[in-house]
Amino acid sequence: MKSTPRFMLMVLLVVVGVKLSEQLYRWVAYRDERKQVGEIRERLLDSGAELTLARAESRRQREEVEEHDRRLEAERRSLMRYNRYSARGYLPASVYGAYKKELERYNRHVVERNSQLRRYQQTHGRYAAAVDLYNARADSVRDLAARMGETYYSVPSPLEAAVQRGVLTEH
Repeated sequence: MKSTPRFMLMVLLVVVGVKLSEQLYRWVAYRDERKQVGEIRERLLDSGAELTLARAESRRQREEVEEHDRRLEAERRSLMRYNRYSARGYLPASVYGAYKKELERYNRHVVERNSQLRRYQQTHGRYAAAVDLYNARADSVRDLAARMGETYYSVPSPLEAAVQRGVLTEH
């Protein structure tokens, strides 16, 4: 009976020794990969923060474009009422001045809306590029972690990256 506890203790020590030696080997063998993961992770945090900022700006600008579109539609409908006043394609002189002012305002608004749309498209392009860069870096981190045997390596989400970079605060 005495030999069974000693045997179990020896087996336990051997298992612990093997596991420790595996961990020590992985720590030494993958030091370059760990360094790379750390560097890529830092750039990943930057990408995630940029992605979060670009997404928020893109959403805000899209809402502005949609607001312009709603106002333009209302203005277009207002301009269409002048069709009732026209006779064979001509407006009476009494309403032509008001029509011309509304049309000029509408055209200025179209120019403003198109300018806002271009800014939105640029920001959305910046957002799309940030998504691609973030995903590429996240894949690189996961690939290196998998090579090191760290299959469950935690990659921060873009929101977590933005919080870590101080761009956003946690609620």
